[in-house]
Amino acid sequence: MELRSGYSLGLRDATQRPALTEAHLAQLSKGVRLVFARWTALQLAIANQWGGPDSDEKARVLVDKVVTWLQETKEVYADELEDLLDVELLDEWNTQTEDGSVGQVAQCVAKIFYETLRGAGDQVEALERTQSEETRRLGENLDRAHQERLRAEREAELQQREAERERRRAEEAPRVDDDGWETVPSRRR
Repeated sequence: MELRSGYSLGLRDATQRPALTEAHLAQLSKGVRLVFARWTALQLAIANQWGGPDSDEKARVLVDKVVTWLQETKEVYADELEDLLDVELLDEWNTQTEDGSVGQVAQCVAKIFYETLRGAGDQVEALERTQSEETRRLGENLDRAHQERLRAEREAELQQREAERERRRAEEAPRVDDDGWETVPSRRR
């Protein structure tokens, strides 16, 4: 994780990096939510609505962005993740931290990522065991919204498929013109 060459983890090229499974993604999402629930700067930005009335939603979107970034990036480096988090805080909450917390959060998330690739979950389990009631509530809020968003996306996808089916049925249905003649569309395409 420390070396850009990838030697420290044996991830020299993209072919050596295992594909992320649904279990990996679930653990990554959980880990990112646990880290963000403990991140004071982010929690202050949410609580004080520095990002406007939808600050909660922006935090949930940030979790999704980070997990997607982890999933799509060839090699994960904490400093690149730190840059991403800095930009998001500035753009979404007009917040700039000077306490070094962005770097700590990025390192923690990168560590969770590499543990997940190796099939370990020590960091996530430790975060879960040591969370306070307040961070547990914040993490559950992020998780609940994440699940609701996934459900809404699935429903939208199903509605889109149904609309496509209806459109195809309408195209294939016979049409009757003003004179009463029925036109049957060709089945060849």
